[in-house]
Parts: sequence; C-alpha cells; structure tokens
Amino acid sequence: MLALLASACTRAPAGSINAQPPDLYAAMPSLGDVRILLGDENWWPGPPSFGVRPLDIASMSSTEKFSVTQPFIHVGTAERFDIDFTLWNATAAAKTYMTNVQNALGTSASGPTVGDQTLYYGSGGSGGAPYSTLTAVRVGQIVAIINWSLKDAFPQTSRMGKVAAKVVAKLKDVISGKLHGSAAPASDTALLPPANTDITQLGQTRISVEASMVMIDAATPDQIAVTLRRLGVNDVVFGDYALNSDTHMEVWATEFSFSDAKNATDWFNLLRGTSPVDQAGIASFYDSSRKVYMYLFAAGSRGALLICRSTASSEAASRACEDPLSRVIASWQIALGS
Repeated sequence: MLALLASACTRAPAGSINAQPPDLYAAMPSLGDVRILLGDENWWPGPPSFGVRPLDIASMSSTEKFSVTQPFIHVGTAERFDIDFTLWNATAAAKTYMTNVQNALGTSASGPTVGDQTLYYGSGGSGGAPYSTLTAVRVGQIVAIINWSLKDAFPQTSRMGKVAAKVVAKLKDVISGKLHGSAAPASDTALLPPANTDITQLGQTRISVEASMVMIDAATPDQIAVTLRRLGVNDVVFGDYALNSDTHMEVWATEFSFSDAKNATDWFNLLRGTSPVDQAGIASFYDSSRKVYMYLFAAGSRGALLICRSTASSEAASRACEDPLSRVIASWQIALGS
C-alpha cells in the first residue's frame, strides 16, 4: 500500500542532498541497538534491499531518489522489525508522501514528535505476530518507515517514539554530509557475479552469516550460523540486483569463503538437499515454500548462491528468473573457479 502511495506523489523540484544508498545504509541502527531497543538478544538481521532504479521502476515515483530497507526477525517468534529509509528529491515531496500516508491510514495516534514530522498507526491481524505497528518519521527530505509486528500486544506510542528516535538518530548526519557509507572494496566486487546484461547491481556490502541464513528463511538461523562459523565463514559478500527482463524481480547474490573445499562442498550439499546437480556442478530449483528461485554451486573453497524473488513479499518469483539466472550462475562459476 505504501508503495502505491509513493507512486502517487506529484513531481517536485530536485533537492540539494547528495547522499547515496551506502550513506542511508550506514545510518541504519546496529544490531546491538535493535536488541537493546526491543529488549531481546534473539533479534537477527536479514539482508538489506537497495531500492535503486531500475528495481520496480514501473511503480517508483519520479520524486523518489532511492530507498534502503533493513529487516530484522525475532528468532523463536513470528515478530519482525523492518526499517525503510527513502530519500525524496525535495522536502515538499517527502511532505506529500506523509500526507498520502495520513489520507490512507487516517488520523495518527498521539505520540512523541521525532524528527520534523511523526505518524503512529497500529492494526490488528492474524498469525503469530498480529499486532502490527507503523511509524513514519520525516527528517527533511528523508522519510523513515518503521514496521514492527508483535505477538503479545501493541506497544505504547511513547515506546514507539523512543524506538523511532534511535532509528533516525543518524539521518541528520546524512543530510549534513557528515556521514558517508564506505565504498565496497574491489576484492569483494570480484567475488560477486561478473558484469553482464541480465542483472543490474543496486548495492553491495558484507553481511553476517546470520543475515545470510535469514535471507534463505532458515528455521534456526542462529544455530546454522554457528555451524558456518565452524566451517570458517564469519561473514559473506552480498550483492543486490534488479533482474533486467523483469525489474519487479530482485536478485540476491552471496559468496561464502570457507576454510577448505570440503567445507564448501558440505555447505552446498546441505543447502541443495535432494535437488539434482547438472553436469557443471550447479544446483537450481524453485523453492515453493519460500516462493523463490535458488541457484548455487561450490568452487574450491568458495560457495555461491543466487536467489530471485519478487519485490512484493506476498508474490511468487516470476519464471522470468529462470533463463537469465542460468546464464548468470554459469558465468559466475567460471569467474570464481578460474
């Protein structure tokens, strides 16, 4: 719904902020911050998503410059905590977006003012975390959307305000130009799929092994992460891409560097399960439970994984993923194996 609201914004003049996606990513609260704020050590991060053109270009507003999303899950529950930072091309466009949120969701609950403008909403639902909240905070040209679903009850808006204040604490430094994200080293870029005409890179970073397990929706990401660390992996190189033939599809690429070839092969066999391997040693399959396509291989002490997913969590990945990613994974295998 919020994506539709974004596309409804009217054109506004360009703003003066020269921030880039890595800058907004650097402004995200740390895992330690989230655990303290939400009161539990069992919160784990997922992979980030970089909302950069051409991803979902058909529904992206002309006034939206880009966005960065960081999810967290609460292991042992169905609770989630998702943060989205969107940079609009002018303050007027960010204000219009906030107005659209109010028009769609109604009067905001009373709560602390955070940033330049704050909105609080809650709605009941079903499932293991039926108490859903949405906090929208505008800081100049940046809008932060915080979605927090809980299993027991709605939080007080005073607590939602405290959480929001921590979430947006670094955004003024982004606006002033004091905070900049680090450029990805060329050595990491060389471990990701080589440049090609099937996918366009949106962003790149290193993520924890726990985040890589959240990415594949592992039932016990913390336990599997312990196993991966024993196999020599502490973090993984992560790339976020748009599928050129269907930009409604997002592609995640991760490279795992193990301590030896046996550990890489063990990881490969564990992840592919009963899925067959082709003559080149690549496993590819559609995971119906996660509604994604997965492609993986092991090359020496390295493991590589591609996931193609819809940008809408409720939708299944399109068959448009199949042929392009078959080419991408093959070229990636040659590059890593050389």
